[in-house]
Amino acid sequence: MNGKLKSKKEKDKLDNTLHYIFIKPWPYWVGGILIAISNIIYIWITKKPWGITKGLVRTGAWFLKLLGFDISNWSAWNYYDYINPLQDMVTWSNIGIVIGAFIAILMAGKFKVKKLKNYKQLFIAIIGGYLMGYGARIASGCNIGGLYSAISSLGINGWLFLPFVVFGIYIGNLVIRKFFV
Repeated sequence: MNGKLKSKKEKDKLDNTLHYIFIKPWPYWVGGILIAISNIIYIWITKKPWGITKGLVRTGAWFLKLLGFDISNWSAWNYYDYINPLQDMVTWSNIGIVIGAFIAILMAGKFKVKKLKNYKQLFIAIIGGYLMGYGARIASGCNIGGLYSAISSLGINGWLFLPFVVFGIYIGNLVIRKFFV
């Protein structure tokens, strides 16, 4: 009986630890330190700041190439080289983000498949995703490369990016509230 009691206390302690790590919000300073450490490790391994959209462009081009499209004359390759996404660290970090988020949500017990409320919600998600992707491409980066990596790498461009991100969020919020809520 004493062994079972001890294991129940240990299980409760483990449950509390997992609850603290995966469910409760972390203090901002912990998140900031973890982002800084992750950025340092990422730059050390890849020799480049963290970015996401470049890998998505390469992955999309790779799929189109498999379908027979000629991607060799895309203007995107004026800015960076085309690399097979399977040999690209950015693509692997994108895959890691998705897998890591999935594992975290499973460990937190928060995974749910939700029914779509209506097609207006789907329309908003598709249009919003397109606008975010388009904006990331014309800005030569998303909030990861253009904001987080830039600021944590001491780049002035991240601080210039920030007010426009806030402005875009504000305008997007107004549009959604006016037309879709």
